[in-house]
Amino acid sequence: MTWPVSQKTEDALRAAMKRLLEGALEHTDGRLSVANLAREAGVSRATANRATAVLAEFRAAEARFRSGSVAGLKARIRELEAELRAARGGELAELRATVKTLAQQIQVLALKGEEQRRLIAVLEAQIARADPKVLPFSPPSQGGI
Repeated sequence: MTWPVSQKTEDALRAAMKRLLEGALEHTDGRLSVANLAREAGVSRATANRATAVLAEFRAAEARFRSGSVAGLKARIRELEAELRAARGGELAELRATVKTLAQQIQVLALKGEEQRRLIAVLEAQIARADPKVLPFSPPSQGGI
């Protein structure tokens, strides 16, 4: 014959079951097991096993938690994947805009460089056609006058 557990023990086991299912642990690693239920409630496993009504509630809650948690986790995974796709999409759009801006700046610089090369060629041609009596100006040396 098994001895029934006291109301105080049942209350402790139910409070422990609530903590385990909510993840608000005080004394265990969070695995849903009778041993952890007993440890969380501060009773022996033998005492927990004698609380048949609480164990039946615990096993039913554990089954609901496990089946619900798989579906919940899958839904959360889908949500996170959608967030990741949205973040990547925004990031890619931003990077594409930056690439476009940089390509335009490179084109402008290339055109300015070409314009400067043409101006240098024109000036060199003018110097070549200049009066031979006129000497090109050469800048002073760094060392003095």
